Amino acid sequence: MEIIFYHPTFNAAWWVNALEKALPHARVREWKVGDNNPADYALVWQPPVEMLAGRRLKAVFALGAGVDAILSKLNAHPEMLDASIPLFRLEDTGMGLQMQEYAVSQVLHWFRRFDDYQALKNQALWKPLPEYTREEFSVGIMGRRGTGRKSGRKSTGVGGSRYVAGVVAANPGLAWKVMLGVKSCTLS
Repeated sequence: MEIIFYHPTFNAAWWVNALEKALPHARVREWKVGDNNPADYALVWQPPVEMLAGRRLKAVFALGAGVDAILSKLNAHPEMLDASIPLFRLEDTGMGLQMQEYAVSQVLHWFRRFDDYQALKNQALWKPLPEYTREEFSVGIMGRRGTGRKSGRKSTGVGGSRYVAGVVAANPGLAWKVMLGVKSCTLS
């Protein structure tokens, strides 16, 4: 079994070594530009188009909670991956709790008006601002499955009044602004 690995920031040597130990019958290599040698499987995060294009893989495994980055790239470059090749995403490898914590931090950030208070601080002003009430503060989560559902439920416990699952929008940035009920926001 031949496995190619690609992640733009992970220590590839560590991953290759760990995979070879876990799968002693497999040959694992880091994919690099120009590597067109055959492979059975690809373990990837944000792969370049040329990594997957034209390959006859048995499957591609996304090294993240979702496959959105791959699907977006595939939409722009249909030649990147043959439609017959299965694309797998990881369910929860510890990222779920981290994403829930991040969602809660963002809800608290907007619910407690941290940006507004930072703007006042930058002007050397102190004045209390009107508080949002839980009833007027809605939390929208893009996604209604595992991580999205759990993040939504956690978020409603700290600031949001209700959780609406599966919100889909053509412009997610605008959707967040509308759902959070704020005049402007930038989510990082």
